[in-house]
Amino acid sequence: MVLITLFCLPVSAFPRHCPKISTSEAHRQMISLANDIRYHNHLYYEKGAPAISDAEYDQLFTRLVQLEKCFPALVVADSPTNIVGSGEGGGAQMVKHEQPMLSLSSATGPEAVLTLLKRVAAAGDMQLLVQPKVDGLPVELVYETGRLVSASTRGDGHSGADVTDRAREIIGVPPLLTGTFPARLVVRGEVFADLLLLNLRSGNAAATYATPRHMAAGVLKAQNPDPAAVAVLRLFPFELVSGGGGLRTDQEAMQLLSTWGFSVDVKQTRMVRSFAEVQATYRDYLENREQQPFAMDGIVVKVNDLSLRKQLGEGERAPLWAAAWKFPPESASTRILKINWTIGRSGRRTPVAEVVPVHLGGVQISHVSLHNSNEISRLDIAVGDHVVVALVGDVIPQVVEVVRRVPRDLDARALPAGTPDSALDACLHDSPVCRQQFLAKATYFVSKSGLNVSGLGKKRMQKLIEAGLVADLPGLFLLNVKSVATVPGFTPESARRLITAICAAGQVDSYRLVAALGIPDAGPKSLQQLSRQFNSLDALLAAEEKQLTALPARGIRTAKILRSFFTTDGGQDLLVKFRELGIL
Repeated sequence: MVLITLFCLPVSAFPRHCPKISTSEAHRQMISLANDIRYHNHLYYEKGAPAISDAEYDQLFTRLVQLEKCFPALVVADSPTNIVGSGEGGGAQMVKHEQPMLSLSSATGPEAVLTLLKRVAAAGDMQLLVQPKVDGLPVELVYETGRLVSASTRGDGHSGADVTDRAREIIGVPPLLTGTFPARLVVRGEVFADLLLLNLRSGNAAATYATPRHMAAGVLKAQNPDPAAVAVLRLFPFELVSGGGGLRTDQEAMQLLSTWGFSVDVKQTRMVRSFAEVQATYRDYLENREQQPFAMDGIVVKVNDLSLRKQLGEGERAPLWAAAWKFPPESASTRILKINWTIGRSGRRTPVAEVVPVHLGGVQISHVSLHNSNEISRLDIAVGDHVVVALVGDVIPQVVEVVRRVPRDLDARALPAGTPDSALDACLHDSPVCRQQFLAKATYFVSKSGLNVSGLGKKRMQKLIEAGLVADLPGLFLLNVKSVATVPGFTPESARRLITAICAAGQVDSYRLVAALGIPDAGPKSLQQLSRQFNSLDALLAAEEKQLTALPARGIRTAKILRSFFTTDGGQDLLVKFRELGIL
């Protein structure tokens, strides 16, 4: 019923009236929205762990765009509305794009497509193409004299990470062009994980990643990826940026790409001339998305006429000749088998439901977070219940409905065994009372969000802790090859590689080290801002009160959190030990 309602909405159903608020209130809301969007961009693009759905993100973004249109004098240069994607981290070699690599105007409903159709109708041409919105990683490929010389990710839209070597290994990316081709050629496409091959050829490689999209991104950017994971990557070419002089339509461009050796599937491009045909195509893809070889989260509608594309032009963040219509979250019915409690690095206990495995978004779902005991009560959920699970943000499994099919046993209503007491204080040392929390804290410390120690995940960290080799975070830097090699799962060679990686990770600035500690409410971005005011942690801890009050509000709050943390016994212990190691 929801989809039918959306299909019937006319363009006039989406008013964009300016809110009746003061300039100061508008400024406050714009700052708040911009900060929220930056935070969620960081989670989505850099950590691969979105906390909200695409629809919720679109609402935040649309609200900010609306306020900026109503209060143009308050728009700042670094607004998220002027930025595409996210900058690449980890010291990647960057490649500048020949033209800005933009995102798409999109919505879970048909709003963005209706706006596009209205714009195109005003230009007098309704020849449009519809393609699947492949959920992968966008790349730009550059060819010179028929040879692939560069491949890069979208990055911030102006430059992206160099992934040329990995791109040469992907089936569908021709290292050499065939036929007659121009001296220079720029092509864009989506690198995706082929779902038909994922379970057949990748073994356990896919289990490392949350979704096929994260697998494509992770494998493409990895230095030494699993060859089985590389083998399932494919390219979905969607644009000839340059090198197609004389072409009139996008269809002609795609046909030309096919003759040059690109894997163009002509069946995936459909010609439409009205909104009715767009929505029919949308319905068809939505109903048959499971039959596609790639994960897809909607459709893309774009102008076919290349001269009209130039006439319509491009905005700061998205082209004005294309738009996307996203699918609602995928869902599936399953049953609760067990409810357990996990302990995070902050000591927070989270109930997690073990369910009968189901497939969503190309991955198998067997565990679903229930967030907290209040959520258990709100859902009135218990072991044995039949539930509907959906992917929030196409990544996070969540129980969206409890299906009351049959009366439950009276015992099933009881809260699951193991309901925790109040959270413990931060456990910075290994001990029987908080071993799970220390494991979570140590795992975060060496993760990509922390010091990025290659080859040391949760399972290996647990083995080192259980072997008594890591009793606190500084203890990681006291490990040696001989002792690590005695731990099950390690060899002398893997132990040597791990020690080398740990030594390299210890050569970071003090703020990167502090961020890796995972101190609540002291995130990497806040710490990075503080580093511009104080060149070291010692300088911050020794700063006078008047120096702190000169900071922005967020900087003052983060500085106070750090000073408070490092005055505790656990914080002091870390300072002393890291200084003895020469790391701080």
